Amino acid sequence: MKLDKDYYKKYEGRDEIILNNHAQSTIIEDIQCFDNQLENHFAHVIMLAEQGIVPKKDAAKIIDALKKLKEMGPDKLEMKPGLTDLYSNTEEWLIEQLGIDVGGRVHTGRSRNDMNSTIERQHTRETLLDLLEAMSLLLKTLLVEAEKHKETVIPAYTHHSQQAQPVTLGHFYMSCFQMFSRDYERIMESYKRVNLSTMGGAACATTSFPVNRERVAELLGFDGILENSMDACATVDFAYEPACDMAIYANNIGRMSESLLLWNLNEVGISRLAFKYCSYSTIMPQKRNPVSLETLRGSGEYAYGQLMTMFAAMKAYPQGNGREPGFVVSGYYNIVQRMIESTYLLEGIVRTLEVNKERSLQVTADGFSTVTDLADKMVSDYGLSFSAAKKIVGKVVVRAYETGKTVHDIDSAFIKNIAKEVLDIDIDMKEDDIKHALDPYENVVRREVIGGPSPVRVQENIDKGYALVEELDKKWNETRDRLFASKKALFETADRLVAENL
Repeated sequence: MKLDKDYYKKYEGRDEIILNNHAQSTIIEDIQCFDNQLENHFAHVIMLAEQGIVPKKDAAKIIDALKKLKEMGPDKLEMKPGLTDLYSNTEEWLIEQLGIDVGGRVHTGRSRNDMNSTIERQHTRETLLDLLEAMSLLLKTLLVEAEKHKETVIPAYTHHSQQAQPVTLGHFYMSCFQMFSRDYERIMESYKRVNLSTMGGAACATTSFPVNRERVAELLGFDGILENSMDACATVDFAYEPACDMAIYANNIGRMSESLLLWNLNEVGISRLAFKYCSYSTIMPQKRNPVSLETLRGSGEYAYGQLMTMFAAMKAYPQGNGREPGFVVSGYYNIVQRMIESTYLLEGIVRTLEVNKERSLQVTADGFSTVTDLADKMVSDYGLSFSAAKKIVGKVVVRAYETGKTVHDIDSAFIKNIAKEVLDIDIDMKEDDIKHALDPYENVVRREVIGGPSPVRVQENIDKGYALVEELDKKWNETRDRLFASKKALFETADRLVAENL
C-alpha cells in the first residue's frame, strides 16, 4: 500500500494536539503557583547578589521588574508559542524588560529541575495547611455535635448493617473524631518532609557557581535542604506521602458516609440530611436524594485512582528528572483540592444533620441489640457461664422472631421455657431484671469502661478532644506564622536590595 502526501495531509497537526494540550495544562497549573514562583525568583536572585555571582545592581533591576510582574498578575503575561511553561514566559518577559545582559541573569546556577521541585514544595506545604484548617473545623464540629448527642441512643452496626449493640450518636461522632484526628496528625507529620528545599541541586549535579543553598532555603521558609543533588531533583515523595495520607483520610470519610447513608433510609429513619445537601427526582416527587454523600464517596474513589496513577507514572523511573514527575505532582494537586472540598462538605452535613431521637431509640430496641446485656445479667446474677447464657438468649431471639414477638414481649416465663428446652436448666429471672437488661439507654449507661459509650465516658473523650484540637491548632498556627514571617522577611530583603542599589 502506498500512502502519498495528500493522504497524510488531512492528519497533519493531530500528533501535536497532545503536546499542546500538555503545555496549556502545565501553564494553567503553573499559574496556581504564580506567587510561589516569584518568591523563588526573589530568593534565588537575592542569594546570587549576596554571593557576588550577579552584580547587586543587576539583581536589584531583576527584582524590581519581578515586583511589577507580581502587581500585574499572570493574566497580563503574554504566553508565547513554543514556550511550554510559566517560567520560560517569565524569563522572556524579563529579557524584554531589562535586556538579555540583565534579564538573562535570573537563571544563573539554577535549572528548571530544582526550581520547579522547590516551587511545587512551596505550593504543597500551603495546600497542606489549607486542608488542615478545614479538618480542624470538622473536628470541632464533631465535638460540638458529640456533646449535643451524648445521650442520643443509636444502634451500632457490624457485618454490613447488622445491628450489634446500643451506643450513642455522640459515641459514633467521637469514633469519627478519633480517626480523623489521626488523619490530621499524619498529614501534619508529612509537612516536615515536604518543607525541604531542593534549590541548588540544579539539573542533577549542582552547579559550578558558588551558590548558597542554605540561604535560599532560609529565604523561602524551608526547614532545610535535600542534600544529595540527584535525590533533590528526582524525588517526588513529597507528593506521594501526603497523597497516601489523604487516601486514608478519604477512606475514613467514606466509612462515615456509609453510616449516614444507612441512617437516611426511610426504613431506618435515624437521621435525615438537611435539604440543601439533597437533590430531587425528575419523576418521583417523594425523593430526597443524598447526593452530597454520594459526592463524598466519589471523591474517595477519585483519590484512590489518582494515587495509583501517580505511582504508575514513576514505575522504574531513573534517578533523574523528566516530564513524569510533573504528572505525579498534578495528581497530588487534584487529590488535595478534592479533599479540601470534601472536608468542608462533610462538616456542613454533620452540623446540619436532622436527628430523630425517638426513632433511633425505637430502631435500637426493635433490633434486639440489647440482648447481650440479658446474657450478662444471667452470668452476673443467676450463676450461668457466659456460653450457657449466650445459648439461651440466642434461642430466645430466634423464637421471638418465629412467633412474632418483639423485645418488649420477652418475660420471665418465655426465658424459663427456652432455658429448659436448650440446656434443661431452670432459671427464674425477675421481670425488673429483664426490663432493665433490655433497656437501650440503660445498656449505654452501664458501659463505663474507658472508651465506652456511656455519657460520662463520651464526655471524657470530648474533653480530651477539645484539648487535642487546641494543641493541633497551636501547632498549625505556629507553622503558618513561620511561613508568613518568612514571606515577609523575603519581601523586605528584596525591597532593601532594590532600595540600596537602584
